Amino acid sequence: MVSIPVFLTAQKHHILIVGASAAAMAKVALFLESGARLTLVSPGSKNAVITAGLASEKLTVQDRPFAADDLTDKTLIYIATNDQLTEERALRLALAKKLPVNVVDKPHKSTFTTPAQFARGPLQVAFSSGGVAPVFTRRLRSSLERIAPPTLGVLAGAAGRVRARIKSLIPDATRRRLFWDRLYDNAGTFADLDGETVERLIIEAARNHRVGATTGQVQLVGAGPGDPDLLTLKAHRALQQADVIIYDKLVSRDVIALARRDAELVFVGKSEGNHGVGQEGIHDIMVREALAGRRVVRLKGGDPLLFARAGEELAALRTKHIHTEVIPGISAFQGIAASAQIPMTDRNHAQSLTLVTGHLKDGAFKDWARLSGEGQTLAVYMGVKNAPKISAGLIAEGLKGSTPVAVVENGTRADERRFYGTVASLPELVRTKSVKSPALLIIGDVVMIASDLNKPEFDTLLKTATA
Repeated sequence: MVSIPVFLTAQKHHILIVGASAAAMAKVALFLESGARLTLVSPGSKNAVITAGLASEKLTVQDRPFAADDLTDKTLIYIATNDQLTEERALRLALAKKLPVNVVDKPHKSTFTTPAQFARGPLQVAFSSGGVAPVFTRRLRSSLERIAPPTLGVLAGAAGRVRARIKSLIPDATRRRLFWDRLYDNAGTFADLDGETVERLIIEAARNHRVGATTGQVQLVGAGPGDPDLLTLKAHRALQQADVIIYDKLVSRDVIALARRDAELVFVGKSEGNHGVGQEGIHDIMVREALAGRRVVRLKGGDPLLFARAGEELAALRTKHIHTEVIPGISAFQGIAASAQIPMTDRNHAQSLTLVTGHLKDGAFKDWARLSGEGQTLAVYMGVKNAPKISAGLIAEGLKGSTPVAVVENGTRADERRFYGTVASLPELVRTKSVKSPALLIIGDVVMIASDLNKPEFDTLLKTATA
């Protein structure tokens, strides 16, 4: 960490801004309503303030050159002048007095930087890169500003005023946090309401919450294929609200990093060929934590309803009458197809799509004939271990050995690897490239559309597949 993140109490500071440039006016605009005392000094500063529409009794304007005495009683110094000599002199004097100084857009000269920020009422959010990547911090601010409900400021202000009352109505800390979480989720319902009305509605909601169910809940959440940017907004919110997060090997560490910092993380070790605590053990953990009143997230790679044994988990939770929610995720085949630019269906190559797991409950492969026809795309999950059987089974049922195949390991993640071959060469491809799970097999003519196959090194595959 190159910066120390702090929030200063505005009313206790007197800010000096040296300069009349556009950057100086931007600082005046930023701090004018903060409550801090504000002084601007520079030749031409009066006209600059009037032109910018920033004239205010809260701002003291000194339309003259900077002088050493201007630093007296000041606590923060901003230098935003186009006069190089004034900049150097003001900086030298400020440093001599050990005052915090910021030379705008020159972090190497500054002792502090001002973060990109936005506010929703009393909620203030700030971002900083220590001055090295200001465009990135502004982009991050813009992204979060878009998803922060505009009504959050009114809601936060009202929540602060009734906080003590809510604590008396909902004394249990866990249940009280769940209450605030749900209030945040429904911030949009408070649009266009005045603060007094919002306070009344919050108190009514707390009374209703007090007489509600005492058990927690379980959310089956899709973590997507690995890239944290593919996580849905709803899934991210669930991770931020969870008391307990139960996850397995297929969930990437980048996604886990988005969880609430004090959430309990429970690794259950589910992966191909390794069942960790076992499915029944997972059921027991979910039920136990939910009945203890905690908010539980069962985090699954891809989509929770696709090859993830969600049916068994839902049945176990329903038996105990536990409130359950399913939050879908981008499945592995969707993320990988997008990454490799392989359309799953195409009017010239494939009119149907079949998803199948590479191993079944009894270890047998069934009805390969139905999967091996022309004009369709076959996506095989967890098929690396049984690649020889898959290849032989499809060819035995009439699929051409020259049918293209894409093998994608760790799809959408930083360490993603993509390989291409044919159904006949699939076992050798998996062996020579040392492909490991998690990996997806995509079989069908649509593979030829992959962006990678425009490269010269794949000419042989193109000729073989189209022969």
